[in-house]
Order: sequence, then structure tokens, then C-alpha cells
Amino acid sequence: MDYKLNMPKDLNGYKPAGVFKTDDGKMDAMELYTLSRDEVLGTRSTRRDPEEFHGHREDCKRFFLRSHEVLSRVMNHLDKHLGLSPGTLSALSPLEKPSATSLRILMARPQPLNDKIISLGGYTDIGTIAMLFHIVGYFQVLSAGSENISSNWRYVCTVPECALINIGDSLVEWTGGLLRSNLHRVVTPPVKQATCTRRSLAYLIRLAHNGSMRRLQSNVIPQLAEDEEVETRYVDEWAAWRAHQVIEGNVRPQTRGGRPISMGNTMIAH
Repeated sequence: MDYKLNMPKDLNGYKPAGVFKTDDGKMDAMELYTLSRDEVLGTRSTRRDPEEFHGHREDCKRFFLRSHEVLSRVMNHLDKHLGLSPGTLSALSPLEKPSATSLRILMARPQPLNDKIISLGGYTDIGTIAMLFHIVGYFQVLSAGSENISSNWRYVCTVPECALINIGDSLVEWTGGLLRSNLHRVVTPPVKQATCTRRSLAYLIRLAHNGSMRRLQSNVIPQLAEDEEVETRYVDEWAAWRAHQVIEGNVRPQTRGGRPISMGNTMIAH
């Protein structure tokens, strides 16, 4: 049975290695399977997922519920620092409303030690916020303002019993560029881990399907400048437009946001 995803219409399902071009022009080396949260938490699954998922449906449900609880706490913390009412951000991605929120299971097989392969090229997350669980050190980020060359990419160290939290493009839009969505990629791990198969889990929260990309308002989030227009698109339309721009080469993936704000006599970048 064919479980492959149907891009760009449906990103759920299996993606084999060798589908996307990476930063160096070669093909990616990452296999992944994307599992829809709506399918798992729904009363009946309509997708032809492998039997292994159906046999562990309750485990998948617990993972989704617990992961969403953790990231809701993170968003509540962001509410406080953004001058928003408690629960503002988490209310934009509620469990009970349909969305593209998903669990992504990733695997990259060992590569030759002398071959610095980019398993998955540089990109930012279109969604709201993500949580990544991984052990092998293969995750790199490109700092804001840095030229996209190999020497400027930095490994993110793994910390035992900790997950990596990543800000997505939606939060950049809602905060007027105050929060930053860093360009990141997956590469061959450091030498001691290069022979390991890399496996990871990523929980990706997306806005509810009918959610607005309009900038949020608070005494911290910058107001629209005279040359800026109010964003009127819903999330699905905006995400499709953004993905199309990248695919067509009209917009290169890049670190977004990190706009400094003034706090008295001090400038702070997020």
C-alpha cells in the first residue's frame, strides 16, 4: 500500500529520501513520516496510515495531548512577555479545532565519514511553534544577520531529558517581527556520532484552519508602519503562498524576525 504524502495538497504521510534539493544543490537524505493530529485525536481515522500506527493509537494520542500541554505553557509564558492576555496564543491553536498540527517522525541513515551531507536543507517552520526530541547532534541553526555559508552554521548541543523549542513563522507575523524564526537544517553529525542512525520526533503546532495571520495588538508588539499593510489572509492561504514563493525561488528561506525593541535606554532583540 502507498503511504507517500501528496505534496503540496497533503503533507501527511511518508516522504522518502531524495525528494528535496538542499543548500548545496544535492538531494536530501532524510526519511520522514507525518501523522495528522486531527486524524489521531478524531473518533475515526480516514487516512491509510500503516498498521503500526493504528496498533499504537492510544500512545500517539497521549503524545499529542502531552506535547500540546507543554507547548501551551510555553505560549502562556510568551503571552506574558508580549503584553498579551493569558491564553491568547494557545487559543489560536486549540485542540478542538481542525488544523495542520502534526507529529513528524524523522530518520537519516549514517553517511560516509568524509562526506558532509546536508540531510535536510535550511528552512524555517511555517507553523506557530515546534518541539523537537532528538539525541544525536545533527541540528544546526544560522544566526540572524549571518551569511548563509557553511562556516556560519552552528550545531545545537543536545541536553539529556530536554526538548528543543523552535519559534515558527506565524509567531513572527503575529508579533510584527518581534520574535525570531531561525533558519535551521539537518546535517551529518559530529565525528563521534557520524555512524549513528539519526531518529527524532517533532511536534509541530499550526494555527486553526480559519485562523487569521493579522498582527496581534499589545503595548509591546510594534504597530504597523506607514509602509506596511494589514495582513488579511487566513493561515491556509498565507502558508500556501509562502510555500509557493519558496518553491518558485521568489523568496529564499531565511531567518525572520528578531526585531529590536526599546526598553527605556536599552535596545533588546528577541
